[in-house]
Parts: sequence; structure tokens; C-alpha cells
Amino acid sequence: MVQLFINVELLPAQNVPSNDKNSDNSVSRKKPKIFFEHPDFNFDKVYKGNKVEHVYKFENRGNDTLEIQKVKPSCGCTAVVLSHNTILPGKTGEIKATFNSRSYRGHARKTIAVLSNDPDTPSYKLTLSGEIIEEISIKPQNINFGSFRVDNQSDKTVKVSVKSQSGPDFKITKATSSKPFVEATAMEGQNGEYTVAATLKNYHKIGRFSGKIFLDTNSDKQPKASIIFYGVVEGDLVINQKRLYFGNISEGKEITRRLYVKINENSIKILNTKVSPDCLSININERYEQNNPHCLIEIKLHNDAPVGKIDGLLELTTNSKEQPVINIPITGVVHKAKNS
Repeated sequence: MVQLFINVELLPAQNVPSNDKNSDNSVSRKKPKIFFEHPDFNFDKVYKGNKVEHVYKFENRGNDTLEIQKVKPSCGCTAVVLSHNTILPGKTGEIKATFNSRSYRGHARKTIAVLSNDPDTPSYKLTLSGEIIEEISIKPQNINFGSFRVDNQSDKTVKVSVKSQSGPDFKITKATSSKPFVEATAMEGQNGEYTVAATLKNYHKIGRFSGKIFLDTNSDKQPKASIIFYGVVEGDLVINQKRLYFGNISEGKEITRRLYVKINENSIKILNTKVSPDCLSININERYEQNNPHCLIEIKLHNDAPVGKIDGLLELTTNSKEQPVINIPITGVVHKAKNS
């Protein structure tokens, strides 16, 4: 999964006397007004892996105290520190943003929402954008080992091309894997171009797997690079989801989720099913007499489900020696209806 790191810090506002002499307006007409002269920042170009820092300056152009309630970047990983969250009329503050480009390539555009008590602009949007340049290009970008049966697994090697803009002086000094069952080697070609080979060896655990190949290089601009690898080991049965997620559901609603079970051997059948808690029920549509035998399983959450977290389990009993029992966690949250 691609990730953006933005650290946001609200810097202290300027100190002013606490008595406000501007009493011309009535209390009912007083209000703060947040203003950014430059809310959009374009950092132009930056090499992948480098950090971009920028300070957004803002002013309270209203006649009442501005309260910053939250600074919310659009990324998944954020750290927010508010040293002072109040700005008096006519005074200024700053928001410092740090963008880590290591998980991005090409054009990137992110937003930062500044939530305040300004009644006209309760959510002020800042933008940070630019182009992420790769010193090291990898093609293809990921390694896909594909799907294979657990009892028919042999060593499999997938290769990718690695090239640097620095030309023939480029070197990969080390290639390592995050998983012991995948070996990584880097072979130097012409003009600084490399072939990185990932070999899957002796892995028989049923289910999806993934990891990374880490590359150490002599590049000053991008000394480290990584390549994601993944694949699927199939048993007698393959289920398209590791868990069943109902999401956030309003109280009193009925909702159904489905699972698709692929059956790799004609002799394999689902013998029994069990689901918990009691607010869940199960219906299974078995289709064994086909070229692609499979089952469609429907799990229904009934309208009498209690408010709170759903902590359920679907248990499938089969006649497979490899997978005699398959457990699928069931999760979600039932929240109170707004009108209740």
C-alpha cells in the first residue's frame, strides 16, 4: 500500500494584550476570520525519498478570537502538534507541513484541512503538490509470483529491470528479502542497468503472501529502493476474502455480505457451516456439478443486531485433509440511529 507522511505543527501566535478595545461591534456581530495569503504550495520537483517542508502563514482578520480545532492532512499517517490553538484578532500564526515523498512517484497532490470556529470557513483547505522524480526506475514495479497449488510448488524466479539516471556509474551494492522463503540477487548488465531476480523457494503455507526486496545503491539521491512481491498459495479451497467486514451500519438495518469459495478438487465439499453471533445467519449456494465448482456463501446481519462492535466467526467444515476447518472472522460496527 502507498503511504504519505505529513507532519503538521501549528506554531505559536504573537503575544498581544488580552484587553480588546474594539467594542464598536456588538457581541452578536463578532466573529473570527481565518485568512491564508498563499494556501497552495507547489514544490515543483523532488527526488523520491526526499522530504519537503513548507510553512503556511495565516491571519485572523476577524474581530473575535480564532480557535484552531484541528489540522487534518489527507494522508493516512500523520502527526499533529498544536502548541497554541488560539489567534487573537489581527494576529498571525503558522502551520508547518513536512511531506515525505518516499512512497510516491509522478505527480502528487495532497490537502490539509484546517478546522476552526470561523463560521464562514469552518474547514479551510490547503494544498501541497509537485512531481516526484525517480533517480532509480524499476520495471515492472512489483513482482507477482501468481497463484499455485500448495502440493505443486517448485522454485519460481521473477526478474525486474533496475536502471538509474546516473548512468554507468550506478551500482547496487546489496539486495535482500524481507521473507526467508524468497531469495534476491542483483546481476549487473551494461551501462549501469541491473536485473534483480527474486526466487520463491519451498513455501507451502496456504493463503496470500507478500514482502519486499530491499536494494542498497551508491546513488546519493536515492541510496535505497524497494520492490514489492506477492503471490497466492492455493489449497483444495480458495476463499476470496480473509475476513468478512460489514463496515459501519446504522441500528435496525439489515445487510448481506457474500463470500466466493473456489474448489480446486471435484471431490472436495463443504460439509457443515456455523456462524456466530445469533444476529447473523448463513445461506450457502453449492455449485459442485460444473467445470468450475464453487460455493457462494451469503452472511446476513439482521435488523435486531445490538449496538456495538461485531465480533463474529464463520466456520466451514470440509472433507479436505489440507483444510478440514476454515475460519473467517466477521467484523463491523452497529451504531445508534440518528433519530433514536
